[in-house]
Amino acid sequence: MRPFAVFLIICLLTTFTVVAQEDAPLKKKGKEKNTFGLQIKPIIPSSMFRVVTNEFTADNIDYYIKPQTGYSLGAMIRFGLSPHFTLQTDINYIKRNYSFSLEDSSFTSEIGLRVVSYEIPVMATYFVQLSRDVFMGPSAGASFQFLPTNLYSKNEVMNQLSLKKSWLSTSLVANVGFEWRTENAGYFYFGPTYNMYFKPMFSTRIEYKNALQQTKTVYSTLKGDYFGLIFRYIFSPNNKKR
Repeated sequence: MRPFAVFLIICLLTTFTVVAQEDAPLKKKGKEKNTFGLQIKPIIPSSMFRVVTNEFTADNIDYYIKPQTGYSLGAMIRFGLSPHFTLQTDINYIKRNYSFSLEDSSFTSEIGLRVVSYEIPVMATYFVQLSRDVFMGPSAGASFQFLPTNLYSKNEVMNQLSLKKSWLSTSLVANVGFEWRTENAGYFYFGPTYNMYFKPMFSTRIEYKNALQQTKTVYSTLKGDYFGLIFRYIFSPNNKKR
């Protein structure tokens, strides 16, 4: 809970600081407009946000479950509620990559795993106008992720089987970013995002056959937390057919 709380506090403190310095002539009239956009999110491992390698030892064998880079693609709809507040929902395709590796004396082995899921977050955003065309928008909310299948991968000496704990996983999500709004070319948004799951996505079994042809079996979990960067394009709400 601590990394998510720290990230959320940073978002709120940044917002309060900017609000306190906001110039009166920049304040908008009327509520935020309804908008639609497309987005891509590179997913990046980060020790600051618990997205780290899971290391453990069993029978003098060291095991490593390492999150690697991935990405998310999707579309979003944003509904204006007031001059500052909006409600946003997305539908995203997420692909994350993991590596499973082990070290047994002088021997090492590694296999990869690709996790595909579908995500629908619901978030509230508070927009602060920084200049005529630039806005800052911290967001917070909940996300619902759908896991379509169990996962299996192997090589010559080891294999892993990851069984999903549920077809639906829930998480807390927080973003903070900056949005440049043009009159007719649309809006451009960039900022970090952090997604913290309430429980692991998968229960994982790893089997390894050593040089003596003995099978070693260990059990672990696969977490879903991720940190990423949002690149978003929003179609201009001013471009309406006459």
